[in-house]
Amino acid sequence: MKKNNSNLLARRAFLRRAGHLGMMGAAAPWAMNLAAMSEAAAAGADDYKALICIFLLGGNDYASTLVPFDAMNYSRYAAIRTNIATPQAGLTATVLNPIKPLPNGMQLALAPQMGRLKNLFDNGKLAVQLNVGTLVQPTTPEQFTGQSVLLPPKLFSHNDQQSLWQTSKPEGATNGWGGRMSDLIPSSNSNSSFACMSLAGNSVYLSGERNSCQITPQGSVAIASIKRGIYSFPGTAAALQSLITQPSDHILQNEFVRITKSSIGNEGQINSALSQSMLNTSFNEGNPLAAQLKTVARLIGARNTLGVKRQVFMVSMAGFDVHDDLVTRQPALLGAL
Repeated sequence: MKKNNSNLLARRAFLRRAGHLGMMGAAAPWAMNLAAMSEAAAAGADDYKALICIFLLGGNDYASTLVPFDAMNYSRYAAIRTNIATPQAGLTATVLNPIKPLPNGMQLALAPQMGRLKNLFDNGKLAVQLNVGTLVQPTTPEQFTGQSVLLPPKLFSHNDQQSLWQTSKPEGATNGWGGRMSDLIPSSNSNSSFACMSLAGNSVYLSGERNSCQITPQGSVAIASIKRGIYSFPGTAAALQSLITQPSDHILQNEFVRITKSSIGNEGQINSALSQSMLNTSFNEGNPLAAQLKTVARLIGARNTLGVKRQVFMVSMAGFDVHDDLVTRQPALLGAL
């Protein structure tokens, strides 16, 4: 019987990439499955898949986002939260209908402002992942107070905890989950520069062995003086571009030149592709997250032009560091989300 060379190559590539996953700890089996699926799909690859991370800067309060609704658990929740508990009567319209009932008659509801996400959940297009955080292991208050278990580094530092969410390491990490996943993506992407794309600025989540692209909702950012010339003198644009892209014998300068040339080329390619990518879906005006996701949707629409079949995107929404303004500020944030 004739061997399937595509499957054989996929298995070899999967085993090769398995060696890259030691740093992922408990997440390694899941990441290996991701790599295997990606390889298998790429063997005949006429499809496209994207992962989009929506990062809520400052840390969203989970217990006002997903609230116990059944009588027993709501009573316990309200007793703990006292004056900041979401009123139970306001949750009736957002009670979730899981495929399989939760044990002991437990019911959960989304915040009242998140009705559109409830529709996605009830239609089997949204899942809730519970008990995920930066803790190294399950920890009781007594264990925390007694320092008897391994704890995350710099536990109460906002920057470090955000870095842990994105990388599994405190601030100063050089690679993140999205970038490491992208490094596992096989060569089905003809242009690896577009495998990781951020609309959230310089994101460590997308850092990996490959370069990532940063763009804005308005598109890729050009080097202004190359587009318009210095002091609006057009003739200076070509001179400046020639100057900053001259090769050098100095290794660091030459690397800077390589990145600059790549940036100039990518800017033109991205904006050209976006100009041809039109959407039928409407996005809310005045919502910064919607503006980012609209551009992501247009980039996905331009995937063939950009030569990509696997991508990881990063978008973000600020303002969730609400402290004692939780009751007044979080509802509007959840409504926008």
